[in-house]
Amino acid sequence: MKAKAAGLLAILVMAAAGCGAATEEADGAGSGRPVDVGAPLPADVQAKGQLAVGVKCDYPPFGYIDEGGEEAGFEIEIARRLAEYAFGTTGSAKLTCVTGANRVPQLTTKRIDLIIATMNYTPERAKTVDFSTPYFNSGVKLLVPKDSPITSFADLEGKAVTTTTGSTASIWLTQCVKSAKQVAFAQTSEAFSAMRSNRGVAFAQDDTLLAELASKNADTKVVGDEKAGSPWGMGVRKGDKPMLTWVNAAIEKMRAEDFFWQAFQRTVTDKGVQQQFQKFVARPGNSLEYPTGEIFQC
Repeated sequence: MKAKAAGLLAILVMAAAGCGAATEEADGAGSGRPVDVGAPLPADVQAKGQLAVGVKCDYPPFGYIDEGGEEAGFEIEIARRLAEYAFGTTGSAKLTCVTGANRVPQLTTKRIDLIIATMNYTPERAKTVDFSTPYFNSGVKLLVPKDSPITSFADLEGKAVTTTTGSTASIWLTQCVKSAKQVAFAQTSEAFSAMRSNRGVAFAQDDTLLAELASKNADTKVVGDEKAGSPWGMGVRKGDKPMLTWVNAAIEKMRAEDFFWQAFQRTVTDKGVQQQFQKFVARPGNSLEYPTGEIFQC
């Protein structure tokens, strides 16, 4: 799967620079020793000696394959940090490429221990997985050609729009712009390329991804008011309380260390994009919360 995703950088014109290793901490992270996060690592994970995590491999800057054929990105750094907490080394992270459509089945069939794959919280998803506390926030917008007349989601009525299968953008459009003709793809790179080749008037996706794409592709722009805004959480198997407790404790430690913001700055190097999303990253003094009402409001 790495080979298939490796061409994404060329298509999206994304830079792999700035994705360096996490800063070592005096409490044990980076020292080769496990880190006490305040909750015990589940016995089944401890016995395996590695943390199996489902990540995106086609979704820069969150998870992608870099020019050296290795996984890189914001959520990749988070996964490796968790493995470092658990076993003392980033190499203890066993990363599996997942998509919006298969990430939950990969978890429920125990092929992975944890999902860290751009997963917005929704009440429907919470029926099949338990969500961790949130670490990032995002909503849905549109990426269009620079000279496009499209300025809002209302302009998609009766028109073709590219999406990725199982994404929040796809779900929102299904409910709220029913006449839009979705051209859905499994991979982000495919949906982006299809929009560029006029198979859709817009590409609907998470606003952070689109802002980064627009910063790297001058012939595109981001339009539309944010829709379906909801924080991202990590997913664990339903009812797996020991795993959820450990993950939440690890997230709180990373938040207190300001690790999420440091990782975001390393992987999103455009200062303008950083400023746009600084308040949407879990940080000391900035705890994110899931919405209590309906997310998919039209």
